[in-house]
Amino acid sequence: MPAPPSRRTLLILGGYAAAAIGWSWLASHVAPPWIVAAREGQGPPALRSAVRWFGGERSTADVLKLWGVAAPAIGGAIAIHAALVLAIARWARGGGSAVAAASAVLIVASLPFLIAAALIGDVQDYHLYLDIWREILAGRDPWYLVAGGPMGAFSLHAYGPLYNLLAVPTIWNPLGPKLIFAGAYWASASRLALTAPRRDLPGWAAPALALWFAGPFAWVEIAGFGHFDVLVALLGLAAIESRANGRWAASAAWAASGVLLKYFPAVLAPFLALDRGKVRWRWLAATAGLSAAGLGVAWSIWGPSVFRPIALATGRESAGLSIFRALRGYYSPIGRDTLVFSTDEYSGPIFLLGLFLIWRRARRDRLDPASAGALAVAATLTLYKVGFPQYFMVLYLLAPYWFVREYPTLKNRGWAVAAYLSAFAWISLYDVWMARGVHLAADDWAGFATLPLMAALVAAIVAAGRREGAEVSPPTTSPGSRRA
Repeated sequence: MPAPPSRRTLLILGGYAAAAIGWSWLASHVAPPWIVAAREGQGPPALRSAVRWFGGERSTADVLKLWGVAAPAIGGAIAIHAALVLAIARWARGGGSAVAAASAVLIVASLPFLIAAALIGDVQDYHLYLDIWREILAGRDPWYLVAGGPMGAFSLHAYGPLYNLLAVPTIWNPLGPKLIFAGAYWASASRLALTAPRRDLPGWAAPALALWFAGPFAWVEIAGFGHFDVLVALLGLAAIESRANGRWAASAAWAASGVLLKYFPAVLAPFLALDRGKVRWRWLAATAGLSAAGLGVAWSIWGPSVFRPIALATGRESAGLSIFRALRGYYSPIGRDTLVFSTDEYSGPIFLLGLFLIWRRARRDRLDPASAGALAVAATLTLYKVGFPQYFMVLYLLAPYWFVREYPTLKNRGWAVAAYLSAFAWISLYDVWMARGVHLAADDWAGFATLPLMAALVAAIVAAGRREGAEVSPPTTSPGSRRA
């Protein structure tokens, strides 16, 4: 029989229940008249500025409608924060003063983050997400085509079939998925930061990680734009952790789930299949089979349009932080006449060749699963022609996981951490520029800054990654035997 909740747990739940009730009354009875008054130029200047920021140039009726979505979402944010506080209290138990300081940072930083996610609402890609989810709930094809792009028409839905399940929380509130992304981010960040000292990291590592995760990159990507790549990162982490612990079947299931959510995690499969320099072909087959089965189910529901994201990935132009975007920009030292073909046309072969060479190096060096996974993602982000900042969320979470898990190997290799911090200092700056709408001027040269920073991180992972021993792990949970 489970133990009854402690007095502290009951006090926390009671406090948050009171806060939720108070917020519900304030949001429904006090806020609407204030909004109307502020739109009419009445009330304190701070209130008028806040309503102007929230509603923009919308009419008063539209602002009230927008508030009708944001207000209950803030109530949901309060509930998520209550669950997060309880989880943090559990993970921090017996951790000492440094862990207590990290807990305070995580609790304080996550609350405004969750509330901001609700108040900012559906902007940037999240607005397109809502269009796709409405099509799903209406029983129509979510991979519908719109005019535009190099091929004349393309699908806004660039993701796998598991993404369609994210339509379900919108039945409660359009911002439900965004709150899930934010809650998942803070739960994973908190768990990693608070358990770091148990991996023999110094005490200051816990508050340092907490402060890092409270930085601007996640604010822009999740609280602001509402990108779901944090879920992609967590599925990848689950696949790597399962593989590192010898749970091959679970690793295959997690990897396939990542592929079915967003195809990007497919790059992990050949790296996680490595086992002390050998390739687990049957594990690869299991991962591919599960992915194919998921796509087959999706095909039976929606038809062949499920494969449109693959066509989009191959046909889209280079963008953002990619070196290929910079090579077709104003500052490029080469032109189409120099290379016969455009740099975008070269990007696919270069990407595949580069990833193969890096995989071969990982195999030769017998990199452990965490190092191999981090290397796969870092190399992909370095060489892929579309450098949208949200893609880097996977590495943003994966690299600290690698540092914490492999600390005994990495503790004297601070240059690997420096390479990571340098790369994400630049990526975060670019992301802030994007949020402010001033990034377009930098797109012609941003890739020239990204390439050396990411290449240095790739080199650091190769140099610092732990080499697996000669002993072969027991294949008791493996989908199949290990073969060369």
